[in-house]
Amino acid sequence: MEGENVPLGFGVDQNIKLTNGIYTKVEDGLTYEYESSKKGWFPVLEEVFDQQQSIYKVDGVDESEPAFDPALKKKEKRKLDHHPDETAKKKPKKINTSVYVTNLPTDCTVEEIHDYFKKCGIILEDTHTGLPKIKIYQDEEGRNKGDALVVYFKEESVKMACSLLDDTLFRFGEKPIKVQEAVFQEKEKTEEEKKEAKVDKNRIRKKMHKLTKKLDWEGDEIDEEEIKNSKNAKIVILKHMFSLEELEEDPTLLLDLKEDIREEAEKLGEVTNIVLYDKNPDGVISVRYKDAASALACVKNMNGRWFSKRKIEASIYDGKLKYEKTISSLENEEEEELRLKKYEEWLQNQN
Repeated sequence: MEGENVPLGFGVDQNIKLTNGIYTKVEDGLTYEYESSKKGWFPVLEEVFDQQQSIYKVDGVDESEPAFDPALKKKEKRKLDHHPDETAKKKPKKINTSVYVTNLPTDCTVEEIHDYFKKCGIILEDTHTGLPKIKIYQDEEGRNKGDALVVYFKEESVKMACSLLDDTLFRFGEKPIKVQEAVFQEKEKTEEEKKEAKVDKNRIRKKMHKLTKKLDWEGDEIDEEEIKNSKNAKIVILKHMFSLEELEEDPTLLLDLKEDIREEAEKLGEVTNIVLYDKNPDGVISVRYKDAASALACVKNMNGRWFSKRKIEASIYDGKLKYEKTISSLENEEEEELRLKKYEEWLQNQN
């Protein structure tokens, strides 16, 4: 129904405008666009209005101002001379909690993006719907363009996402995604818009309080200090990376897997060792890093991702569980011989 696509308050709230079939409003100096499928408001990313101008733009030069205006310079000097002890008031820097993501698979979902990006912090929820503030951008025909906006609760999450998730594989086999700090178009707010912005302050306060409590009591959050102090802090355990049946069918999979995992793991830090536990039914691979910070980054990046239709479980090694793997020794000679025989048979079949 048409009414379901109309935002709450339209026709009553003078701040909500309808232009060319798109509902917009301005809050806190930012323009928001209503997304009917999510039933929520999302900030509008800044568009590059003149591509040629950006090519020839000189850093530090405001091309909208004349090269030199003597009258303006005199006016500024008079103003400074009149108030010699007054410090110029600077507009406080606006806190940004959003990241802009490109190179996403065009069939990805909000849930999939949420699961991938929540590793870097709590994702903000819409105050009306309770849905995560994630917008997948679409073209005029309603098809996903492969880019999205993710809005976090904390500013620190933006830096972490840009550091840990940029140039990583959202899905194995796909091209790496690009994650960067979102840039917004800022507009001056009118007096009328300032009054309208006060309407939902209580609802927003309650939502922020709820998110703050969630941040304080989140059960699955990683205790970073505890991990850094652990003697096993440099070792990451990855589960569900393979099945025993797959190793049985293709003996070369063992080497291919280790190579693939090393390539991905080294994006997060220096890897000193990788072990594939080919007797473990949980498909376990361990990755040892040179430092604990890289291991922690690996856990945050890999946990919950999908690999060969299996969901990866990534964690820091607890030092208690022992995982089985093939041991090349005299007491295991028969098993090693059997493995070599199967490998020879596999090579012959390939030829």
